[in-house]
Amino acid sequence: MSRLDLTRWLIGHTRRLLAPLAVSVVARIANQLLGVALLALAATAVVRAAEGRPFDPLPLVLWLVGIALTKALLRYLEHYAGHAVAFTALQRLRELLFARLIPQAPAATQGRAGAELTAGATRDIDRVEVFFAHTLPPAVSAVAVPTIALVWLASAADARLALASTPFVLATLLVPLAAGAITWRSARGVAAARGALAARLGDDIQGVREVLALGAAPTRLRQLDAADRSLGEARSAAGRVQAGRGAVIVLLQGLGIIAVVGVGAAAGTPTEPVAVALAVAVALWGPARGVDEFAASLDASFAAAERVRRIIDGEPAVRAPEAPGPAPADASVDLRDATVSYGGMPALHAVSARFPAGEWSVVAGVSGSGKSTLASLLPRGRDVQDGAVLLGGADVRDLALDELRRRVALVAQRPTLLSGTIAENLRLAAPDATDERLREALADAALDEWIDALPAGLDTPVSERGASISGGQLQRLALARALVADPEVLVLDEALSQLDGPTAARVRERLRTRRAGLTVIEITHRVDLVPDDTRVLVLDVGRVVDAGRAGELRAAGGPFARLEARA
Repeated sequence: MSRLDLTRWLIGHTRRLLAPLAVSVVARIANQLLGVALLALAATAVVRAAEGRPFDPLPLVLWLVGIALTKALLRYLEHYAGHAVAFTALQRLRELLFARLIPQAPAATQGRAGAELTAGATRDIDRVEVFFAHTLPPAVSAVAVPTIALVWLASAADARLALASTPFVLATLLVPLAAGAITWRSARGVAAARGALAARLGDDIQGVREVLALGAAPTRLRQLDAADRSLGEARSAAGRVQAGRGAVIVLLQGLGIIAVVGVGAAAGTPTEPVAVALAVAVALWGPARGVDEFAASLDASFAAAERVRRIIDGEPAVRAPEAPGPAPADASVDLRDATVSYGGMPALHAVSARFPAGEWSVVAGVSGSGKSTLASLLPRGRDVQDGAVLLGGADVRDLALDELRRRVALVAQRPTLLSGTIAENLRLAAPDATDERLREALADAALDEWIDALPAGLDTPVSERGASISGGQLQRLALARALVADPEVLVLDEALSQLDGPTAARVRERLRTRRAGLTVIEITHRVDLVPDDTRVLVLDVGRVVDAGRAGELRAAGGPFARLEARA
């Protein structure tokens, strides 16, 4: 993916911002030309004063003050317009990113992928700001300002002095371009190393309990240290490239000053034109170095944009149907030879099962047996590679995603709250829900007494990680949030695992009595708590190894009975 392709892609999504960007460019050019004029006037005054020639200082002071104030105004206008463009563009990129991810969750947003996306949605998009706010204005002014200034110098002072400066100004502009390929490679290396470090950090944070429980902390810390060293090495390499380029530019600018003095001395040019030429040469350091100053940041910005583009333009994990089919007839769920693989390893293999509408069914199995994968298929967190998943006889891939996810709610074992109040979290799926409806959902999740005991009630603030509440309360809040949307199918993926036995039994009883007709598929390892009349599906290594009513399976002494013995 070339920088030209990325430039076209970025501008293609932000065309309506080109007008204010042009304002920023014009303001920068005018500001830097006034800077050249400021130094030229000062040099002229110094030479005349040194030679004892008479001049009126008052007009000079007024001109200098006027130029300085105008420069300040233009500087503000340049930054205001440039950053308005930049932040509006970043907003647009974030909207594109999240719009692309919404239909793909949770398959594309969990684990390592989620950590990479977090880095993309925050740091990577923030780095793209350099492209909009600090690229086009410096690039255009780096060419326009030296051209205008040298043409003026040639006409108003001495053409030979202008010609003496021209090769060095031109070389200063070309150095960043000549080193572009090396800078681009080093910037991509830094971006890749930073992404790998962010992904590993996110992975470790999300799995910190497992890491500590398995005693894997030393190994994970060594791996994290290796990722950090890789990032440090990549940044050091990029720094060496930038330092070398900067040294060459400083050398060229110094040689340009020597060339002006040498040409002026050889030609016997009067002192005043030489002083003006030197002032112009010094004043052009800023515009000419503008290319080098943003070159490294621009390559880092392009590298970040490349990562963001891969997400936005990537192949979606889940595709919405172009022509959605009719609404399902009922809330029954059927799996027909459902097969899912991760990296060539099967998670589910030809699983067929039926979960009747209005019944409470259980999916059981040891860790890694494919239970959570099965749960994610129903709201299309991911799709089967073979087979089909049916809701009310309709293939879920033929249903509009919004319609499907309105009918099917998935409550995970480790839910997430957003920073805000309890009411705001409960209304995520139903923004117009009344307080009464929220309290009904909380009562269904056996949280009515708890919410009544809180001084602020529904307006009680909660943190992102739910640090102020217990694990069981967090799980029940997530359950209540799902119930507010009034789903027809409720999938509980170990969603009651942190509740004690009596509380979990109370929640199940309330759901059965207060939500009669709701199709519930509970994934649980507590098979000893499953009533005898409950329909059970037992998975092992992605295959169905037992199925039937819990009482019958207990009596048969098969896989379900063995699971119960281990509970």
